[in-house]
Amino acid sequence: MSFQDPDRLVFGGRLRYRIFRGVTVLIGAVLVHITLGVLYCFGNFSPYLVSYLRERTSSKNVRYGNASWILTLMCAGQGACMILGGFLESKIGTRLAIFIGCCTLTTATVLSYFSIHTFGTLILTYGAVFGCGIGMAYSPAMTLAIKWLPKYKGPVAGAVVAGFGLGAMIFNPIITIYINPDNKNASYAPYSDKPTEKYFHDPADKDLLDRVPSCFLVMAGFFVVLQVLGNLLLKAAPPPETVYEDFYESTGIRSTEDLIVNKASEEIGIQKNPSTSSDSSAIYLPDLSPREIYKKPQFWVFWVGFICNVQGINYCTLMWKEFGQEFIDNDLFLAGVGSAGSVANALSRIMWGTLGDRIGFKPTMLILQSIFAILYIVFFYTQHLTKWGYAVFVVLVFGCIGGSFAIYPAATVREFGITHSTSNYGLVFTSMIVASFLNLGTMNLLAPEISEQHMQWVTAGFLVIGLVATATFKSRYQRQGIISEKAYRSIAQDSS
Repeated sequence: MSFQDPDRLVFGGRLRYRIFRGVTVLIGAVLVHITLGVLYCFGNFSPYLVSYLRERTSSKNVRYGNASWILTLMCAGQGACMILGGFLESKIGTRLAIFIGCCTLTTATVLSYFSIHTFGTLILTYGAVFGCGIGMAYSPAMTLAIKWLPKYKGPVAGAVVAGFGLGAMIFNPIITIYINPDNKNASYAPYSDKPTEKYFHDPADKDLLDRVPSCFLVMAGFFVVLQVLGNLLLKAAPPPETVYEDFYESTGIRSTEDLIVNKASEEIGIQKNPSTSSDSSAIYLPDLSPREIYKKPQFWVFWVGFICNVQGINYCTLMWKEFGQEFIDNDLFLAGVGSAGSVANALSRIMWGTLGDRIGFKPTMLILQSIFAILYIVFFYTQHLTKWGYAVFVVLVFGCIGGSFAIYPAATVREFGITHSTSNYGLVFTSMIVASFLNLGTMNLLAPEISEQHMQWVTAGFLVIGLVATATFKSRYQRQGIISEKAYRSIAQDSS
């Protein structure tokens, strides 16, 4: 039997409706992810937050490195609640799970207006609870879009998480223009051993500091609008059989996996294990659940690699602006750099996702981690360039940040199947918990003792460890001798 693409066989209204509805669901998922992506505003927001805490609360000794507590709890909450999001999706449905996540995030933002007066409570609301909201809505929104458009896993995942990257592009200017409309620069340097570590200070910056708490309410208002629109566009995905049943009846192929295996068998040739039968089902590896994937080496390659990548992600998210303030006295310019970085973060997710579909997980991730590590090795020297040279490097680093969040979700679906994709990716994402606390330790224990240049080199070292882990990756199909590397890449491309 010769292989034919089902999209070419099914010309009925059902397929056209699925594509149209899939696009609207994709737009809704992107809108939701834009609000979740405010996480990447933390680097721009933290100078105002830390300065406010120092000047208006009892936390007089809080420094930029201590702000990593908020980011750590935010990322840890996201990682922990990714599994909760998958559980809620299986019990109450995808749309309601996403809605609960959105409500949690917006509520945490409103509560932060009140909790900012105490550093500990701010860590709880803007850190842990805010992160839980991100985690509950993150994966269900992405997998819902993938289920509507299953032929395009990589680009769809990239497009959804591109919305996550765009969040900072939209909200960084809002935060800066609202809090600092006069483009004041942080000028107070309280530590003689670190004269470049500067903060906003009363009474010179009184009006600026007055506006910091109410900025949380402004952001919450924008969240409500975007989340309501996004949730209205979402719709539960029909099972694949309702769309492709005509194709199945005419070909005898009963599943997407059969489709992939038939194409591979006829067009590129699958190297079957001699112990298996000639039937295509004998070489089909079934979808795995979270209880099964943690026993697989592929899971641990994803998990360790993600931990290492997050060291580069969190360091830049937390410190890019603080580093830039040391030699650039223009707050609006720095906010613009952050917005440009968020655009790179967003667009690169589509690029990395598409590249992952074309050449496979392993070579794509090796390229990303290599570039990421090199950027951190040389990043310190951008202070000797013009402010535009610094901006280019920040944009390039943010371009690497987006890759992990586009490559790993599609690779998880491809490697372990789509049946439990939300919960499976949630389990992979638990690495964010370990990674965030590791980053907390380095920022609070190591960073004060070494130079900023050496801290960036430590971050590059973690990325090299991740690169070594990625180099050991082999798919389940390859490890069982079912297909070659070339065949696996071809199947990966066609199934996405």
